[in-house]
Amino acid sequence: MSTHFAGVLCAAAMAIPLALPGSASKRAVSSSDVGSQMKNVGFRIADDVVLEIHALRGILKPTRTGEPVTFDDVSSFDVAVDTAEIAVTPESLGALMNSYVLGYEGSPIRNVSLEVEGDRIKQKGKLHKGVGIEFEIEGTLSANTDGDIVMHADKIKADHVPVKGLLHLFGDDLADLVKHGGRGMKVEGDDIILMPQAMTPPPHIQGRVTRVAIEDGKIVQFMDSGLHLTALRPPLARNAYIYHRGGTLRFGKLTMRDADLEIVGDRPGPFAFFQKQYSRQLVAGYSKSTASNGLIAHMADYSRFLGGEK
Repeated sequence: MSTHFAGVLCAAAMAIPLALPGSASKRAVSSSDVGSQMKNVGFRIADDVVLEIHALRGILKPTRTGEPVTFDDVSSFDVAVDTAEIAVTPESLGALMNSYVLGYEGSPIRNVSLEVEGDRIKQKGKLHKGVGIEFEIEGTLSANTDGDIVMHADKIKADHVPVKGLLHLFGDDLADLVKHGGRGMKVEGDDIILMPQAMTPPPHIQGRVTRVAIEDGKIVQFMDSGLHLTALRPPLARNAYIYHRGGTLRFGKLTMRDADLEIVGDRPGPFAFFQKQYSRQLVAGYSKSTASNGLIAHMADYSRFLGGEK
């Protein structure tokens, strides 16, 4: 039972989207798909990156005909987000850009930080052109027709001196940024475009950002693919949970058919979950089977492991 449970939890952890969603997928739901629903989850994808998932409804889609969603092979499935509301702090987004989006060898941009001022966002960093040039870009956020996030640069400075545009700032390095657009960022004119579907490694995220807002100092994304799937009903009524239902999940040597797994925390408020530390949360909690042969995992909230708290 413990081996099976750990495998299920590992599968559930990897099923959670680790990035902010991009362009939409409107493929019909098939019997091989696994439903996914989350509410009020502080999903930590790294020590310094947390996605505040207020609500999410989506499906996990196999990428290979005849093979199920396999969590030991993250390229075996895509995460198709139907509807969602996800917030991220400027600190978390900056950490994600430094560690992955701009974290490749030879990247011309380093040491990125972001700040929110009212309804505007300010990005600072260092451009490496032989010697480091400090830059600052200030602008607004919006969603484009492709479902990406656009930061339009209204004010641009290099070493505290105003410059005419991003082309003047980046110059020849602009080609390198376009070349590495697969990492989730590109520059077009005076727009920095973040492509959520490419901002993390597989599993790739499919979804459509329809609106971006700045609320309470955080960047909030609203997604809607247009499918409008029926809401799932977790076996245990909680205000914060992760739930996977239907389809087939394969993990390790085990296969879970007609998947039915709910994960909840042991504290009121949002459920803090860290994929890399899920085993600590698992050991500190307990599990319970349901009458329909499903499984409910009562896990210790990850906040209990922060600051030396037990």
